[in-house]
Order: sequence, then C-alpha cells, then structure tokens
Amino acid sequence: MDDPKPTELMFDIDAAVCHGQGDVAACSGRKRGRPRAFCPDAVLDTALELFWMKGFAATSLDDLAAATGVSRPSLAAAFGDKEAIYIKAMERYQGDLRAQLDGVLTCNGEGDSMRGIIDRYFDIMIAAYTGEADHPLGCAFMCTALNEAPQHESILEMLQATIEGFDRRFQSFFEGARYFGCLGADKDPKILTQIISGLTSNLLMRARAGAGRKELTDIARATTAFLFP
Repeated sequence: MDDPKPTELMFDIDAAVCHGQGDVAACSGRKRGRPRAFCPDAVLDTALELFWMKGFAATSLDDLAAATGVSRPSLAAAFGDKEAIYIKAMERYQGDLRAQLDGVLTCNGEGDSMRGIIDRYFDIMIAAYTGEADHPLGCAFMCTALNEAPQHESILEMLQATIEGFDRRFQSFFEGARYFGCLGADKDPKILTQIISGLTSNLLMRARAGAGRKELTDIARATTAFLFP
C-alpha cells in the first residue's frame, strides 16, 4: 500500500501524549474514551481562516477549539500554544503561495516575456488579496503579522524572514532573467525587486481599503507595461 500523502495523515493525540507531552493517564493503562483522530493540515487551514478573519490577538484558544472541533489540550499537544498554531498556519499559507509563485517566476529565454511573467505574478497576488467571497480582503499573513510583530518575537522573526526571502527570490529571478537575455543589461535586479515589493504592498493596502480585482489588475498592468515596454 502506498504511503498516505501528508494532507491525509491523521494526528492521534494518544500517540503524542505517550511520547512525553503531558497526559500520563494516556500511557498508564487506565481506560478512557479515545480522542478522535484529526487531520493537522485541515486544522491549520481552519485556524488560518479564523486568524485571518479576527486577527491574532482577538482569536482565543477557545475560538480555535470551537472552530476546529479539536479540544484545547489536543491542540496544545499537536501544535503548541496559540502563537505556535499561528506560526504553523501562516507557514502553511505561505508555502502554498510560494509553490504557485515558483511555477511562475522562471525565465530561460524561451519565448516568454518579462511583462508576461510579472503580470502572472501579480495575478496570483491579487487573487490572494481579494480571496473568495467569504474571505476578508488582503493577504492573510501580512494583514495579521504586521500588527502582531512588535509584541511577539517569533512573529517578528517570521515577518523579517518572509520579507528577506521575497527580496532574495525576486533578485535571483531578475539576475537569471538578465543572464538568459529576458531582461536588458541596463536593468538593475535589486532596484526592480524593490519596485515589485513596493507595488505588492501597495496593492495589499488598496485591497484592504476595498479595491476590487479589476482595479488592482489595472494598476499592476500599467506598472509592468512601464517597467517592461
């Protein structure tokens, strides 16, 4: 039988506590009702939506337990405290977004244009910012982490690492594009990275203020036409 995919793995809370995570009764042989297994990825997805909707500070462990259907002790054993749950949920969110971007940010000189590539990047970001009809506007990560970073060192470190990773990823992309002839030699990869970063943040702010997908797309398209005529 093939190994299950990561998203299909079910977390057994008894297994966690029997490895020293707190509930001695679980390992003592005393009988009790066996907690229902749950999918960690599904729990993190639900936690993400709750943090996104209410913000980190306004979301309690009781809120998370009610939304996910997993008890507070089980959440703590599986993920840690509220801050740890938030970090894991945001890492999952960013991982999904990063996978989409990695499929777009590639240029090997074979028939694609810089404008087309960057337009597709902004399409992904705008889709993330506007979301589905029942989602609040904006990026789940930036809309929550920016507020909490000054008060929580782990969130601040994650925010800094995310920004630095964005800059490295884009600068490397532009350097590769210049090497393969997709980008003119007169274009500075570092400056282009800062322009794209600034526009990305600007679109996020506008989305939070109520701008729709068409308005955001028009802004992005005008900018890429200017940068890559």
